[in-house]
Amino acid sequence: MNNIPLFCFGSLMDWDVINCVLGEKIEGLSMVDAEFPGYRVATLPHESYPVLVSDEKAMANGKLLSGLEQAHLDRIIFFEGEEYQIRPCTVRSPSGDVEARFFDEAIMPAPEMTDWCFTQWQQQHKSFLLRQSEVYMSYYGKMSAAEADYYWQTYSEVDFDQPLIAAANG
Repeated sequence: MNNIPLFCFGSLMDWDVINCVLGEKIEGLSMVDAEFPGYRVATLPHESYPVLVSDEKAMANGKLLSGLEQAHLDRIIFFEGEEYQIRPCTVRSPSGDVEARFFDEAIMPAPEMTDWCFTQWQQQHKSFLLRQSEVYMSYYGKMSAAEADYYWQTYSEVDFDQPLIAAANG
């Protein structure tokens, strides 16, 4: 078991999303406020997910998720997809600086990126993401993240009455 905490800065700051991704409520997990100096949380227009953008004057607000076992981390890696890499980082928590890891997407920040807001995301996008994630996570262990990502990318809110695999076969 690797007990290095995970710095979460997007939907994984929400306990409902965590429980969906892990497939159950896991006892022993904890989440505390944390800040990641030198980064800001941003999003591209017409997207609901955030990325960390390097900005030496900024401070990315997020949560430090602790108590993950390797099996939990494997499910989170599947959920995040292949475009993200886990990287080490040092974040500030109420107890001081903490060695952690985070999901880094290797993209060049576009000028049109705007700040991402967790509460706005919860109000506007959470319910759809939870439904989408429940179906997506049902493919964990049955196909690769790249294969499952095809369904994630081609699926829209209006398609949610049909199982993803039926859409692929049909």
